[in-house]
Amino acid sequence: MSYEKLLGDLLGFEADTRVELVQVSEPGETPTLELRLQRDGKELGWLTQRRIRLCAGQIGQLRDALNLMDPDGRDAPAPRIHPMRRSDKVISMADLRRSC
Repeated sequence: MSYEKLLGDLLGFEADTRVELVQVSEPGETPTLELRLQRDGKELGWLTQRRIRLCAGQIGQLRDALNLMDPDGRDAPAPRIHPMRRSDKVISMADLRRSC
C-alpha cells in the first residue's frame, strides 16, 4: 500500500490547470516525488491528466537543472492569474450552435 503526502501545488501554464507535487512512499522503499498535471473538472473536482514520478536520485538532478535556468525566469514571481485565458483554447457550446 502506498502513502501520499501533498507537498504543494503550482498554478498550471494553461487555464484551469495545476501541477500537484506529491511524495509517494511504499513501505520499506525510498520515497519518490510525483508531479501530477491536473485539469479542473468543475463538478468532478481536479482530474489528473499526467503523472511523472522521480526517484530519489533524480530529485537532486532536477534541482541542479533548475539552478542552471536563467535567473530572470527562475526567480520571477509566479503569475497571479493564468498566462492563457480559458477562451483562448476552448470551443464553447455557443460557438458550436452558431456554426450549425
